[in-house]
Amino acid sequence: MNTHRIILWIMVVLLSINLALAIGIRPAKTTIESEQTKSLSGQFWVVNNDQMDFSAKVYIEGEMSQYITLNTKELQFRSDTDSLPVDFSVNLPSSIPPGTSSANIVVEQALESSTDNVISSKVVLKHKIIVQGPYPEKYIVASVNFHDTGNQIEFVSEVENLGKQDLQEVQTKFYVNDKQQQAQTKETETTSLKTNENKLLKTSVNKDIFDLGEFEVSAITTYDGQQVEVVKKLVVGEPKIEISYFDKFLIANKINQYTLDLLNQWNQEIKNVFVDVEVKKDGQKIDSFRTKSVDLDAEISKRINDYYDARNINPGKYAFDFAVNFWNLVRMEQQIYQFETEFLPEDEFNSIEAKPPQQASPEKIESGLPMIVWIVLSFLGVLLILFGVYVLWRYIHRQEYGENHQQNSSSQNTNTNNNDYKNE
Repeated sequence: MNTHRIILWIMVVLLSINLALAIGIRPAKTTIESEQTKSLSGQFWVVNNDQMDFSAKVYIEGEMSQYITLNTKELQFRSDTDSLPVDFSVNLPSSIPPGTSSANIVVEQALESSTDNVISSKVVLKHKIIVQGPYPEKYIVASVNFHDTGNQIEFVSEVENLGKQDLQEVQTKFYVNDKQQQAQTKETETTSLKTNENKLLKTSVNKDIFDLGEFEVSAITTYDGQQVEVVKKLVVGEPKIEISYFDKFLIANKINQYTLDLLNQWNQEIKNVFVDVEVKKDGQKIDSFRTKSVDLDAEISKRINDYYDARNINPGKYAFDFAVNFWNLVRMEQQIYQFETEFLPEDEFNSIEAKPPQQASPEKIESGLPMIVWIVLSFLGVLLILFGVYVLWRYIHRQEYGENHQQNSSSQNTNTNNNDYKNE
């Protein structure tokens, strides 16, 4: 079935290529300098290379489409029609954003088949209209890239001066939160930048401040009192899921409920995670199965409880090979985890003490007490320790406190006697 679908798609692609060659657009684009031209009447031609009978509709798309008016909205070709024109007009506003803006005039051809056994397709061709907005006196464009150099990650800001003046002070500052969610700021050197000049501004950060995962980097480039910001995602390492526990003992010749713990070491959620399992005896594969799919939150351990049919598995030790599968922004390099599990007769299995599951570190466990409970318990524990230290300190200095108490008592008695004497 899959082979037939592949062949069908290949035929559709080949047909589309042929159709694309059968018709064409000349010229392919129109460029407008907005400082020189605000209004334009334009035209391009749709060419019938293979002398076919077909119809096509014409429409506009893109950010500048509101400033374009179509005078031709439909085309009808006959086999003896070589080409037909598409007329349009452009009326630009007084203010155009700096740089390049665009719109597309789309010519869409549909081929209809009269029988179910004939493949139908359509060709979509585009005439691009490019509007070049004026650049101000001071204007730069910036882009950001990252380079992993081993122990460090290099942050690179590529800046180009497209304004009309030379720039004296250009610098980029990078802002990113590390694995502890602490803000890190790195800045490049300050440099000058002539008109139409391009430079790379670089700085580095230690790689060990990041865990595996994705981190948002904000790069703010300042130039002679102005600034531009670029935000880009930094990807450190690859998504990784670790199998932290599987049952050490199961019951032979019986359907078993098994326990499997998966630990997501990536700092983002990973969806549709499943595990392919091979069961081996003396190095020979004797069985295989696949777990159900689960979604794993960032840096969380999650337990899968499912059933394995071991009715044909005799007592003995077996190797379980686990291959974790999922699809994220990048494909994980597949790693095989192996656990040795012993299948026991049921009476022997019931006589052994169940081994507690091996789990990830407590801060990454999905279940457990709520965080507020841990905070309250920790606070009470600190108060108890402080009280104990205070009691111990009083005990150590008990003689000093005793002497002070006696002196205070004597002083009070003396004062009392003096007062009685004065009264007399």
